[in-house]
Amino acid sequence: MFGPAGRPPEKGPAVDITHVQSSFIAPLGGAESYVLALATEQARRGDDVEIVTAWTDPLTVERANRAGVRVRTVRVRRPYRPDQHGGGPAAKILFHSLDLIGALAPTPLVLDVQKPGRLVHVHRFQGLGGQVLRARLSPVVHTAHDYCLVDTTSTTIRDGLEPDDLGDVQRLRARAIWRAARHASILVFPSERTLARHRVLGMPRDGVEQRVVPHGWPAPAAASPPVDPSVRPRFVFLGKLQAAKGVSLLLRAWALLGVDAELVIAGDGPERPAVEHAAAAGLVTYAGWVDGDAKAALIASATALVFPSLWPETFGLVIAESLLMGRPVVATPQAAGSFVRDGENGLVSADATAEALAGALRRIARDASLRARLARGAAASATALDFGSHVDRVTTVYADAREIFARRR
Repeated sequence: MFGPAGRPPEKGPAVDITHVQSSFIAPLGGAESYVLALATEQARRGDDVEIVTAWTDPLTVERANRAGVRVRTVRVRRPYRPDQHGGGPAAKILFHSLDLIGALAPTPLVLDVQKPGRLVHVHRFQGLGGQVLRARLSPVVHTAHDYCLVDTTSTTIRDGLEPDDLGDVQRLRARAIWRAARHASILVFPSERTLARHRVLGMPRDGVEQRVVPHGWPAPAAASPPVDPSVRPRFVFLGKLQAAKGVSLLLRAWALLGVDAELVIAGDGPERPAVEHAAAAGLVTYAGWVDGDAKAALIASATALVFPSLWPETFGLVIAESLLMGRPVVATPQAAGSFVRDGENGLVSADATAEALAGALRRIARDASLRARLARGAAASATALDFGSHVDRVTTVYADAREIFARRR
């Protein structure tokens, strides 16, 4: 679907890099896709790159291998995978308790992950344990793709709201995780909002270097032709069909639309039965999970992408993909982040209610000139997402992490 970063590799000494991602299983979510894209570009630049995970599958391993990236598995004991939700309270308590063990005391897993001479880049650690955040044998960079440093749910949302206090249990758990995280070399956050939210929920400002490094994403291999603004509007949702992604909100908003338009929902997850029910009633089209060329084609066919997430997204991968293809985005305030600028490259609903989201969708569906203007704005947003520049910034973080690690020894 996507081509290389589009420019010669940045010159510099080769780096031995170990990416740590607790689960690396198809279909890849946003964090997993980012890890693979970053590792692929680093391998293209001549670095020695591996991905260490506890759960993967042969097709994903083959895909990484074709890109010049090794995948290595480590053994852990957990009642369920981190991309699942457990069989009940007891399983969840056991899962998160095991994650805390390494935050409080070293375990043998560190020896499997950290090797002298390598740079360790930890992405999602839930399921592997907090021990992988401690820079003991190697420099460690941790990118916070979600909020698992401060919240077991990784979203910080409670009953649709963003409270400033998640309660005593989460506070104590976050303090335990911090005992490991403060020994990382550098903590990286994809946006100022993500960093600020962590601090509101009690993450200390001191003890470890903290930086904001906005994500990028590889540009499409070929430019997408503009959508004819005179054709029937088509809105597309892509992603995991789960409550936090706003699937139920989108279905309620669509029922209120009152405009001749099409909604295509692509993805899989717990909310799939509700989507299939709406599709059976002829209200929406359900496309299942799509990836690669099929995903690119679906975005290219869209008047706009809909991203109705209910939690403060750290980086919406599908937003980046849409903007890079010149397609505007309709988002909730929680989902918009810094990428979707209301009236410029998309529309941001007034709030995360069905009425507000329906109003934003209705504006685009009824106004061909607005659709054309937002599409131009989306295409102009691509520069900020340049993936080559992003990887350059990550490389700088790695160099600084090595210096910090050397000073601490």
